[in-house]
Amino acid sequence: MARLFVFGIGGTGSRVLRALTMLLAGGADTKGYDIVPIIIDPDQANGNLTQNISLLDEYVEIRNYLSFTAGNKNRFFSTAVDDILTNFTMPVENTSNLKFKEFINVAGMSEKANKAMARMLFSDDNLNSDMNVGFKGNPNIGSVVLNQISTSEDFLSFAQAFQPNDKIFIISSIFGGTGASGFPLLLKTMRTDTTLPNHDAINNAEIGAITVLPYFKLTRDGNSSIDSATFISKSKSALAYYERNIANSKQINALYFIGDDNGNTYNNVEGGNQQANKAHAIELLAATAIIDFAQRSFTSRNNFLELGVEDAGGTLTINNFCNGLNHYIRRPLFQLAFTALGLEHDRSFLISKQLKKNTDLGLDDKFYEDVFVQKLTHFLSCYRDWLNEMKDNKVALNLFNMASSSEPFKFVTDVKAKSSVFSRNDWNTYRTALNKAKVTSSKKEDQLLEMYYVATEKLCKDKFNL
Repeated sequence: MARLFVFGIGGTGSRVLRALTMLLAGGADTKGYDIVPIIIDPDQANGNLTQNISLLDEYVEIRNYLSFTAGNKNRFFSTAVDDILTNFTMPVENTSNLKFKEFINVAGMSEKANKAMARMLFSDDNLNSDMNVGFKGNPNIGSVVLNQISTSEDFLSFAQAFQPNDKIFIISSIFGGTGASGFPLLLKTMRTDTTLPNHDAINNAEIGAITVLPYFKLTRDGNSSIDSATFISKSKSALAYYERNIANSKQINALYFIGDDNGNTYNNVEGGNQQANKAHAIELLAATAIIDFAQRSFTSRNNFLELGVEDAGGTLTINNFCNGLNHYIRRPLFQLAFTALGLEHDRSFLISKQLKKNTDLGLDDKFYEDVFVQKLTHFLSCYRDWLNEMKDNKVALNLFNMASSSEPFKFVTDVKAKSSVFSRNDWNTYRTALNKAKVTSSKKEDQLLEMYYVATEKLCKDKFNL
């Protein structure tokens, strides 16, 4: 099976991978590509990074219970997520408990001219910067430190795993330190390094990337070395560099751009476990670029794509998205949300004799207490949290009213469900769809998700024209 290696660089990379994981759980179509997430972040304690690793682990664990035979209609968790590296991460070595001046060994430089050159290129704040929590918005530091990645054992493991027909996608922000420096270095290595295992396949691979422009601000903090007032100027400088060194040399097949100037203001946290920004609509929209890249073939170089949505006035609903974007978002997110609503709010129905599948498939009370259902329920709870974070953020993404337990067909924001005397919008209609779902699987775990997938697919089509 061909694989799409997805490199998530820095905090933005981890957050976009989180959104991608949710889309994959909903059954987003990757055209047969397995996904191989690889996270690059020197800040190993970053709250968003550890959160994403946990989510990816749970996705893999749930999928391991499932089988996707030809007759199984379920697409939830259908895309394989492969972990070729420990915890999906490619660690940045030699940064723990070091200041940048120690990393480049200023004290050991033999000539005064070398020390003078180092001090001319890097400020005192740069040289005294603690690298435990990343590069704090300084791509000049990141470009030096990240140079070592191409010779690391983990990068060689990636190269050894890469095969012809595999593809590569890189996620990075352009306004920080890790992403802005890591993306061009990574791309250049993949295009030009002829010492790598399978270098011919990598050098000529179809490579896509998304560059995330500023989409949030940070509170002012005199004790922090990160100032969001510099995000725009940094982005302009980086874009000029990308034009000279990426576009002019035709290194990329498809480069996507996205950003927002109305973003939320987060607390100014330089790194560590307290840096856990809430999920943002931009990250979900960025993740759709990965699905788009998987579904399309970019045989030529220098395809540049920018995503836009209709003016939302501070809040996005599904009606703000174009048809192409809805193709990637609507069905996966709607069906998974509808399934979460049913599993979490109507558990009594699942363990009652009203659900005929209990008798037909053997989904007894004990099954709903098993580890698989517990893991699935926890994942869906994380999915709910992710949706709520985007709803509470700015710009708000308000897709679902997940609290609509008494009237389940009002759970879609800004879309009215169709109703008739023969098909009312209540839990009985939902339950009828579950009972009528034709299930072909033989394993209980497969049966449960196939039942919900078939039922929610029909309900989304009949009630919401999806």
